[in-house]
Amino acid sequence: IFDLLIDFVLMFLIIYLVYLILINRKKVKYEQLKETDFIKIFIRRYNINIEKVNYKLLINVVALINSFIIAFTSTIILKIESIVWSVIVAFVVLFLLVYSLFELAGRYFKKIEGQVKLKEKKKKKIKKKEDEK
Repeated sequence: IFDLLIDFVLMFLIIYLVYLILINRKKVKYEQLKETDFIKIFIRRYNINIEKVNYKLLINVVALINSFIIAFTSTIILKIESIVWSVIVAFVVLFLLVYSLFELAGRYFKKIEGQVKLKEKKKKKIKKKEDEK
């Protein structure tokens, strides 16, 4: 079990660092970010306005999710000797992880967007009261 944990942690760190280097190298802007698949999932599923969400946080969360999915699935299938079973297990694990982790991330970003909207409403109310005086 300890070997599995070491394999997972090493894979996770390598994949995460490579993912961050590739994304940071591109310096993706909001308009380009909207065109990527993981942002399309967030926008369509949760009606999230990504301009109200912290860009760096979004990139880090997606990098963490993708790194975890790849490392976890790879660690599991490397220990399975049968090719058929490894393909079946990989498919099931990938499906479950992608759906569940992106679901959690989408809800998290929706919550963040809601908090930003509340702050904006409070600022408008305060400004309105000041203007009335």
